[in-house]
Parts: sequence; structure tokens; C-alpha cells
Amino acid sequence: MNRCCLLAGLLAGSFATNVYAGCEQPPLVVIPPAEALDESDGTVHDETNEYFQAMQAYVSCIRAELEAGGDDASELFKLLLVQRNNLAVAEAEAVQRWYESRFPAPDGNRGGD
Repeated sequence: MNRCCLLAGLLAGSFATNVYAGCEQPPLVVIPPAEALDESDGTVHDETNEYFQAMQAYVSCIRAELEAGGDDASELFKLLLVQRNNLAVAEAEAVQRWYESRFPAPDGNRGGD
């Protein structure tokens, strides 16, 4: 199947199922290199927390759309929503690892544990 037909199918699928309400992925948070960090400045911490909250809302939105589509959504559309979910989770996990490499938790405990 060529790209034109695939794109047309995706668009038709989203209009037919009416499940794409517009979940918007939040912008990636900027975590500067270790030598550029100022521990007294909480900006990076605040921005990272805002990113994780926004990413959680984004993933919740995707999951709600997936559930709302039910049996009416095409398999391709469901697959795309699942892929969006998985990519968002992978991105958030990578950001968490990057953040923790810059701000290791005292005594080795992770923030979410």
C-alpha cells in the first residue's frame, strides 16, 4: 500500500470512528548538562514535574480515546493509538533516567518508590 492510500485510510478511519479528540503531546523538557545546573534553582525540578504531569495527562487522553473507540475503531487506528501510548511512555522513562542522572536521589531511592 502506498503512502497516499495509507494516509487517506488513516484520515478516513479517524473521521469514521470519531475517537481522535486531539491529545496533544507535551513538549520535551530541557534538562541542562550537569556543569550548567545550579542546585539552588528549582526551575529544572519544576519544569520536569510539569512535563511528567502533562505527559501523564497525554497518556490518559490516548487511553481514553482508545477505550472510546470501542469496536467501531479500525484495527489500524487502535494500533496507532497503542503505538502513541508506548512511545510516550518510553519518552517519559528516558526523561526520568536523564533527570535522575543529573539529580540522583539521596540514599539511592527513586522518587516514585
